[in-house]
Amino acid sequence: MNTETNREAWTQIVAKYQDAIAIGAERSAYIFFTTGKRQPIRIDLPKEPPEKLIPADKICVAWVLGHSALNQPLVLISRGSLLYIYNPESTGMAGQPNNPHWPPSKQPSLAGAPHGLHINEPEGSGLGRCIIVLMGGRSGGHQAAVLGAAFHPYQPLLATCGMDRCVKIWDARAINTDQITRKDKPLFSSSRLHKARVLSVTWLDHDILLTHSAPAMMRNIPGSSTNKKTYLEPGEFIVWRWLGMNRFFPPLQQDLDSAHPFFRGCASDYLESSSFKFITIYSFPPVPNQYVVPHLHAFVSRQHDPLALTAFPESDRFLITSIAQLDPREMPTFDEVREELIHKDSLLNFDETSNELAEATDEMHLGEEARGGSSSSSKARDAETRQEGGTNTSRVQTTNAQGLGGRVGEFEQTGRPSPPVYRDDL
Repeated sequence: MNTETNREAWTQIVAKYQDAIAIGAERSAYIFFTTGKRQPIRIDLPKEPPEKLIPADKICVAWVLGHSALNQPLVLISRGSLLYIYNPESTGMAGQPNNPHWPPSKQPSLAGAPHGLHINEPEGSGLGRCIIVLMGGRSGGHQAAVLGAAFHPYQPLLATCGMDRCVKIWDARAINTDQITRKDKPLFSSSRLHKARVLSVTWLDHDILLTHSAPAMMRNIPGSSTNKKTYLEPGEFIVWRWLGMNRFFPPLQQDLDSAHPFFRGCASDYLESSSFKFITIYSFPPVPNQYVVPHLHAFVSRQHDPLALTAFPESDRFLITSIAQLDPREMPTFDEVREELIHKDSLLNFDETSNELAEATDEMHLGEEARGGSSSSSKARDAETRQEGGTNTSRVQTTNAQGLGGRVGEFEQTGRPSPPVYRDDL
């Protein structure tokens, strides 16, 4: 890569596009040049898309640069579920990938494998080919559409979010210049961050992320079988810290290969992880329905604090927020959660004058009987047994201390053991 030819090509590209910005509009995308006198470039998309769009479907753009062509910067344009790759040097679309056909299709696919791309399946060739599928899969993939993704600024990590309310962090370590590791289990996965679909994810720092969600339809009284009234809770944007960064990427050990056990998560990582910590949580303004969602873009630079740019559909205004100036999350007081705790306690249906709990405890053989004594209920049962059978059956209690917590069984003279009772207090 570090050759005289590549250095010259890179210098020319930087001088040509250092003031270029890409912007998505209603039906087109534009490339503007902020300091030069060049005319803007307009990129028109099909007026009639092949799929039905909703008001929340907007055009998103991003710059990319490939390893094999440093003098060919590309602009990725997404609308709905379609992705367009535009080459400003040739002023046209950059072509299409040569993917194999995946069932149920009988022709080469322009998208990814619908049921996940397994380890032994080919990737295809060409620009825009499918190399990994983060939805579906056998273990840790998203269970619904993926709505956002972001690469870590300098670690081989990819954060994703989607309709299933999950945020996932994947190991995207490169095998070579054309392939990355293909795994079906992420290093982090949790649906406990947001209450509705997660629309975007952005890395703000080494282990700090920003995510924002759509409005959530919530029930007035959760768990009630009679009151099913709901209310609309506005969406949120959350700044949080991933607590597993130093575990998977230990300091001073950054040169380890992907086969090292540090990069292998366990079930508590890719099923429902709790290795995160909230830093700040803010709610968006109320909206009329759950389909009106805010668009948020985080601008991260080393020269200043990160900024969050927020805009709502059909609005002519946008909000710029300095994320570093946001107040940290405050812990709720007991008075704020008292009503919720009382409501949860009432759902248990325990009456203060009821003996249900005591009777249930007695039926579990807890108390003096487990310690070698006998309770009143056990004495009554022994008396009933002697009266009904009319014969004396000597019982011997044997304790096997080798089992977990001990095992107690009652043996009659016939030698046939009764069902054992497991006890945790022996």
